[in-house]
Amino acid sequence: MALTTVFCALPVMTFAASPLSMGGEAVCTAPQRPKNFVNSVQHSGEANPGTDITRVIADKVTGQSQTRVRATGKVIIERNDVTLNSDWADFDQRTEIVKVGDNYILDNGQGRISGRRVTYDMKQSTGVGDAGRFEMEKDNRRLQGVGDEIQMGGKNRYRLQSAKFNTCNPGDDSWYIRSASIDLDYDQNIGVARNATLIFGGVPLFYTPWIDFPLNGSRKSGFLVPTIKGGSDGMELVVPYYLNLAPNYDATIRPRIISSRGIQIGGDFRYLQPTYSGQISTEWLPSDQKSVHKNRAKIDFSHNHYLADGLSAGVDYHQVSDDDYQRDFWHGDKGSENLNRQAWLNYHHNLWGGTLDSRLMVQKYQTLASEYGYRDQPYSRTPQLSASWNRYFGNHYAFNVYAEATRFEDRKISHKDFEYKFPDGTRLVLFPTFNADYSNAWGYIRPKLSLHASHYEMEEKNNRNHQRSIDRVLPIVSVDSGMTFERLWQNKKSSNGFIQTLEPRLFYTYIPRRNQENLPLFDTAENSFTYEQLFRENRYSGQDRINNANFLTTALQTRLYDKTTGVERLAAGIGQRFYFSHDEVRLDEYAPKNKERKRSDIVAFGRASLNHHISAESNWHYNQDLKTSESYNVGIRYTPQTGKSISMRYKYGRYENLYDDVYGKTRSIDVGVQWPISRNYYLVARENYDFKNSVALNQTVGIQYQSPCNCWSVGLVGTRYTDGYQKRKTAVLFQLQLRDLTSVGNGPLGQLSTQIPGYSNTYEVKH
Repeated sequence: MALTTVFCALPVMTFAASPLSMGGEAVCTAPQRPKNFVNSVQHSGEANPGTDITRVIADKVTGQSQTRVRATGKVIIERNDVTLNSDWADFDQRTEIVKVGDNYILDNGQGRISGRRVTYDMKQSTGVGDAGRFEMEKDNRRLQGVGDEIQMGGKNRYRLQSAKFNTCNPGDDSWYIRSASIDLDYDQNIGVARNATLIFGGVPLFYTPWIDFPLNGSRKSGFLVPTIKGGSDGMELVVPYYLNLAPNYDATIRPRIISSRGIQIGGDFRYLQPTYSGQISTEWLPSDQKSVHKNRAKIDFSHNHYLADGLSAGVDYHQVSDDDYQRDFWHGDKGSENLNRQAWLNYHHNLWGGTLDSRLMVQKYQTLASEYGYRDQPYSRTPQLSASWNRYFGNHYAFNVYAEATRFEDRKISHKDFEYKFPDGTRLVLFPTFNADYSNAWGYIRPKLSLHASHYEMEEKNNRNHQRSIDRVLPIVSVDSGMTFERLWQNKKSSNGFIQTLEPRLFYTYIPRRNQENLPLFDTAENSFTYEQLFRENRYSGQDRINNANFLTTALQTRLYDKTTGVERLAAGIGQRFYFSHDEVRLDEYAPKNKERKRSDIVAFGRASLNHHISAESNWHYNQDLKTSESYNVGIRYTPQTGKSISMRYKYGRYENLYDDVYGKTRSIDVGVQWPISRNYYLVARENYDFKNSVALNQTVGIQYQSPCNCWSVGLVGTRYTDGYQKRKTAVLFQLQLRDLTSVGNGPLGQLSTQIPGYSNTYEVKH
């Protein structure tokens, strides 16, 4: 992870600055941009004279051999990997010190320096030169600039007085740092500038008495990217400070000023050891001026630990001070939210010719109420012990046993006017499965036989000493089968073509009926009805409900492959279940009874790569009973090259969860765009519009500029999004990036990549 140290100061109110002298060369504009900031040296072209031997070549060489010589006219001095060009040179062969002028270029294999005069020790790689240029490159990072004086303290150490420098391409002085002095230590990979001012477009932006920065992009303590935001909470400013404590420890301190709320302190601490690693993140706002909650805080903690061969442990813990914290600090309102608090111990071992994976876990949640007071708190697992043993027999058979023992507690639903507490209980599960796989190139048959046995010990709501036991045993039989037919589509005059497959599939499941309405719902919900769900035995997740089944899934899928590359160009499938008996299993007694039917709804999908630039996908769920679509979505994306992307997706849902278990119809369109409007300007935009409620769920528009040589970029983005039912929030984001040095701004690029499909950082765009 490359972290960069940046400026820690307020802007200065001055609007004049001396430009970085580029020696009259044009600003970096392809294809005429200069190849080097400092001209390349001329070599003699002769064979290497040997290690630690100095060779002097010139139009004229005078003096006394082995003592002192003077060279004039096209002087070339070579020693090891150091080459020095000049108009004249005085060389003391006894001390290996050379004085050169009137113009010189020094190349030490790592960088180049040019100026009027220099005194240089060829043996020690030390010296002092007057006003000149420098250009250095290492690990694909470059540094260029000018200085009144350059001091060379060895091959990898330099000091420049009254210097100006940047990390741009040769000839680009669109921004630079002006400083009283710069120290460059390539052995330590550290650069230090004193009394430094960032000049951007000729305007001073920041001043600091001291900054340091890594020369190779490695981690370095110092100030990171300042964050600037504006929106519903007023102006925000975050100036993080990074601490590179050790190669395997680091920390970040994040002071944050929110104009409408107050001062917040946050931080992160990361650690990495051979046997464990983790991260702690915290935030604390002692007095929120905008909320009824005053002392507000958040903590996130994750830890993974290797204890021994096959034995590992971990912790995942999240906590906030109040129900409104996630909504207030730019997280939006998604109704009830459950923050995980979990610790586990895992064990993996080879046993009896197979593999054993076991897990001991404790899990609780902090459940946050929505702004309407609705809270749905899941059961805690205190604890859960589970194990799975799997073994293969030859190439066709496999046997798996899953076992689980779990204690469930503290499930409740509450609102402003009521609270309902669910009974606690214990669940034991034993689930052995035998699989067979008979397959070849053109088809397969995969029978599976399982036995699901579960035992419940339930406590009465008002009497923890009174328990009732419930048992359930269910055999599960399924057979998955399919065939693959291929045909070749090819032009007789060309070797190019396509291979199309036709893949019919049959999936049969039988599960006898058991009355399960008296069983609790510890961790079970009904899965969405999708194409993938057609090939699962149980329509419920978890262990508490198993549907009775006697059905046959019929499906047909086709694929189209490029014959030459093997790339999938198109895939589509459609499927439906046929029921031979009625499924009477419901989630609970309040759920509507399942309608007796002979056929299920129809589900279908499609995806296509029309060419290298256009892709599309779609999903469809058709309700057989109502003779109407239950849900569908259609999306298409056009990405002709990096930095150009247009995407659109339309979604329809007849009965969707809107908020707080309130259901209704949804119809929305989501359009995302990143497109150049000129050579270096990019438009970014997103519109997510809900037609049902005639409201925009998310509106984003912005413009980004990338300098011709990719030396800097700037972005300004405004966004307006929903925050709860019929509530909106706004934010204005700004970012200035300086290549290989830093970013100034809050980094809207990261947010745009999650909002606009196919979005690319403008630094990835090649002009």
